[in-house]
Amino acid sequence: MRMRNSLIRTVVFPVLFFVTGLGVAFGQQPQTSALQKPVKHMTVAFVVSERFNMIDFAGPWKVFGDAAIVPKGKPWQDGERLFTRYTVSDSMQPIKSGGNGGVVLIPAYTFADAPKPDIVVIGAQDSNSPALLEWLRKLNGEGATIMSVCVGAGKLARAGLLDNLSATTHHEYLEGYREDFPKTKWQSNKRYVRSTETVYTAGGLTSGIDLALHLVDKYFGNAVAQGTADYMEYRSDGWKDKE
Repeated sequence: MRMRNSLIRTVVFPVLFFVTGLGVAFGQQPQTSALQKPVKHMTVAFVVSERFNMIDFAGPWKVFGDAAIVPKGKPWQDGERLFTRYTVSDSMQPIKSGGNGGVVLIPAYTFADAPKPDIVVIGAQDSNSPALLEWLRKLNGEGATIMSVCVGAGKLARAGLLDNLSATTHHEYLEGYREDFPKTKWQSNKRYVRSTETVYTAGGLTSGIDLALHLVDKYFGNAVAQGTADYMEYRSDGWKDKE
């Protein structure tokens, strides 16, 4: 019996080790837990120009800045941030937000030298420059996710990104946009609309927060999106609409 057990150990165990090694060698990698998997960080470009709307900009800016993977038992601010953000415009000259006592902002990049983003956010603002519209077309063709807030949808429509597609904007502009951009199917009473797999439009103002959280959910899951909303003390469930 001792000799038999010794034979099993001598023959079977090395064979099992060899077969396991073959599995790894031929691409069958050992399984790891979700926490051990590397996290893909994403880059978000915020388009700004004269009279940019602060809540259209600041709402999504905060969402993408706070989204994180947080170790159990740790405070949210200690989590690993998932998005890198930057501002981009026609030039790097100071620009001023709309409204009384506007905020002055200096864009970090121009459309000519900005790093390639994974996501673009464009809210209400003045510019319809050829450089902006061409940049949006280029990124759309390369598969970047593009989201508008409020009348930022008009920039996407002018760039041809909403032709024959559903979209939304601030409720006070819907009728005018139906006349100005008749190729687009403008939707009312929507917090946001998915026009394509990578093009989204949000209604006015705070709806941009919902759409940004929706994208966090899309790319990193419900737990991260809900944790971000909780950290921001944002109580709306509008971002959970799966449209």
